[in-house]
Amino acid sequence: MVRLRERLRPGSALDRDDIQQLRFGGITFKNGRCSLQIIDAHQHLWDTADLSYPWLEGFDALRQRYGPEDYRAAFEGIDITRSVHIEADPAPGAEVAEVDRLVRIAAEDGMIGAIVPTAPLESEDCEETLERLAADYPMVVGIRRMAWHHEDPAFYSWPSLIEGVKVLPKYGYTFELCANVTQLDAAVTLVRATPEVTHAINHCGGPDIARDGFAPWSEYMNQLAGFPNTVCKISGLVTRAKENWTAEDLKPYIDHLLDIFGFDRVMYGSDWPVCTLAATYRAWFETLVAAVAGVSEEDRRKLFHDNAREFYRLG
Repeated sequence: MVRLRERLRPGSALDRDDIQQLRFGGITFKNGRCSLQIIDAHQHLWDTADLSYPWLEGFDALRQRYGPEDYRAAFEGIDITRSVHIEADPAPGAEVAEVDRLVRIAAEDGMIGAIVPTAPLESEDCEETLERLAADYPMVVGIRRMAWHHEDPAFYSWPSLIEGVKVLPKYGYTFELCANVTQLDAAVTLVRATPEVTHAINHCGGPDIARDGFAPWSEYMNQLAGFPNTVCKISGLVTRAKENWTAEDLKPYIDHLLDIFGFDRVMYGSDWPVCTLAATYRAWFETLVAAVAGVSEEDRRKLFHDNAREFYRLG
């Protein structure tokens, strides 16, 4: 076997034998198990028998039930102590129904510590939904309104959407900013216009890794990182890469985000089960662990646990 220190050079991937004997900082892998307590800041559950998710029409592999027992099986061997459930883009009008279902799951299973639903923030009557969420569901800590699937790449710069985002602090909510690289220009406009709102950038800003799209993506992310009211989730990279991606494909993007946001403003997210289109839960987790092998134990804990605990008020 190649010496472990050499296997941990920047851009390298770990094989299973390495993982069995790996220890660095606060993380130990022994017999396939991980010692560090983790908060997963981005996961989903859904059941198409309960609610409609129109976007799944294009993803047959995901058109099935994903329950808490499936999630636990996916991260077996990794000490996930709490998770944050991010809305799974249900059909319009089902926003509150999705939250209600998740609250019941959280009460039975105990893993979900916070919920981030969607709401029609661009609508004039959006506060009706926000008021109901705030009154009835204390587990709700923020709102996500995705640009990702929107037909207009300028959606995040719509005046009506910006006005809706501006009211979130009234309810103690943050905003989950979910855009791909083609929509980041509008995202910059949104963040600039809403300095009182804290924005969690989902999925690293959706770089086009498969087409070597580092340059345009990094320019926009530099701008977003320059706003003090942004944080970034290190998630969603595997589904933006080519099918046979390697750790070396993802490492420059991870490194750049850590450079511009610093370890005080980043959080680990699995994006399970969407990540399974390109990788297992464990494959993505181990790739990120290896990418930050050289950092301090304190910084590693910020990335994998402490920042999410504070941001989502998990106690």
